[in-house]
Amino acid sequence: MTPALRQQVLREWRPYADHEREANRPVVQALPQLVPRVMKTLGLEQRLQQAQVLQFWPQIVGPTVAQLSRPFSLRNGRLELRVDHPAYIQELRPHKPLMLQKIAARVGAGVVRDILFRVG
Repeated sequence: MTPALRQQVLREWRPYADHEREANRPVVQALPQLVPRVMKTLGLEQRLQQAQVLQFWPQIVGPTVAQLSRPFSLRNGRLELRVDHPAYIQELRPHKPLMLQKIAARVGAGVVRDILFRVG
């Protein structure tokens, strides 16, 4: 294969030059900012926030509390946490106000108004 033919084949398989790909890169980098705006426009901002509570639970409450509890459901502002043993409920209940503050700081105020603890 000649160098000229090789260049032609590469152009056909990669139609954009490197500098053109770099020009498109900010769109990809802006995606994390774009998704929340689209969700808000579609009226799904609350659903996004609820999903973030469930998805980012270990980052919100820390690894120790995340090992003791698992978010099970979030409906009407009530977050249901599942724990493996009833003693964990007694351990976590005093930290409920702090958990609510951390959730509000991470995903927004009003998304979670109460936390229910359940064994299961």
